[in-house]
This record gives sequence, C-alpha cells and structure tokens, in this order.
Amino acid sequence: MKLLAIETATRLVGCALWDDDGPVAANLLVAGQRHVEVLLPAIDELCRQAGISVADLDAVAVDIGPGLFTGLRVGLATATTIATARNIPAVGVTSLEALAHPHRRGPGRLAAVVDARRGEVYWALFEGDGRCYKELRAPSVASPQDAAREIGNVLAVGDGALRYREIFEAAGSEVAGPGDMWPSPLAVAELGMERITGKALLRGTASEAGTLPAPLYLRQADVRIGWDQVDGRVGGPAGRVGGPPSSAPAEPKLGQ
Repeated sequence: MKLLAIETATRLVGCALWDDDGPVAANLLVAGQRHVEVLLPAIDELCRQAGISVADLDAVAVDIGPGLFTGLRVGLATATTIATARNIPAVGVTSLEALAHPHRRGPGRLAAVVDARRGEVYWALFEGDGRCYKELRAPSVASPQDAAREIGNVLAVGDGALRYREIFEAAGSEVAGPGDMWPSPLAVAELGMERITGKALLRGTASEAGTLPAPLYLRQADVRIGWDQVDGRVGGPAGRVGGPPSSAPAEPKLGQ
C-alpha cells in the first residue's frame, strides 16, 4: 500500500509517502501563507523522487486541524480531489494528534498546543503508557492563560506553546523547542496508515477508512469573524447577510 500524507494546518506545508515498510520520502517547507502555491509542486516532486505517480496511490491521509483556516481548506481540497479521482480511502488526523505522535513512547502526560492567533491557542491533552497515547482532553480553543492553567505540569509541544512559552512555563509546563513546533507529515502518514489498516496506536478520534475527512475548525474563520463585526452588525453591510465572498482555493489539479 502506498499512502500520501498532506500537512497544511500550520505555517509548515509538507507531504510524505508511506508504504507497508514505513516512510519513503517527505517534503517540508515553512511556507507562511503560501499553501496553495507550495503544496501541489511539493506533491509532484515527492512522487517524482519516489518514482511513482498519483495514479499509484492507494490511500490519502490529511491533517484536518485545528489550524490555519486557508491552509486546512487547501489540504482537504487536495486530499479530497485525489481520493475521489482515484476512488481510494482518505482519513483525517488532527494537528494535535500529529504533534503528540512522535512522543507516544514516553510515559506521562503531554499537551499539544497550536497557535490559533488572535491571542488564543488550540490544545489537547494526552497521556501515554510507554506504548501509545490516549486523549484525555478533546481539542479546545482558549486563551494561553486558560490553557496553561488547565494543562499544568506537563510537556507542551507545538508553536502555540513556544509562542507563549513564559505563560506555560509559569504554570509549570516544560515547553519543547523549535524541533517540535509543527505537526509532521510523517506523523500524519503513520497515523493514517495505522487507521486504514486497523492498527491505530493513538486511540481516540480515528476517521473511518472510505469516508472523506471533514475539517476541525473549533471556531469561525478570521475573515468571517472580521466581516461579521463590520458596522457592529452580524453579517456585515445590508445585502451581504451571507458574509464575505468565498475564499476557497481553486480546485487543485495534479499531474498523473
């Protein structure tokens, strides 16, 4: 089985190939807001390096968030397009699970924290037994102060924990370094493969193979929030109750 993993939930844009023997290749780039222009060339280059085409894929895994709204839409649109065109299963992995996954062998609790912007963070709490993690607290959005207070004395990973390091450390957390800032497409790939084959190590919110994954936003997109606040009226100016024009990316096209 050949699985393509897509990671676009944060400023890191990445993709990875995974087969029955494990990781094959990965492309990573901290791309800021350039998810659309970076992702498809990265996938094409990844397939070229591995000597395969999109037509050879057997499954897709994608980070469903929480994270950057536009980035999630790009990743999910791409994963959905490939899965639908190829009639192959697609599964979702949360950004917080992907952050926790590399640490799953360590016993104890761990908090995955993603910067949600606007003075908030997305976070979830996990507990390991030396083999795998189980989810103790489902993904939530909160101020760094509230999240740090609930998380307490644990290892905190992710760009949200690093951005608000002083707040989390003051609450007793150990904050991981820059090497643990971003969810990895390799983690998305491994979790996706485990879910498709029914051998998930990380118990919790596995998506069922054969269904199309849905985004985990936790809050409205920033562009809609800003529009809803125009003139102090929900929905913005008269005649535009539906909100701003759609910012959805164009339907992705991949070479065969």
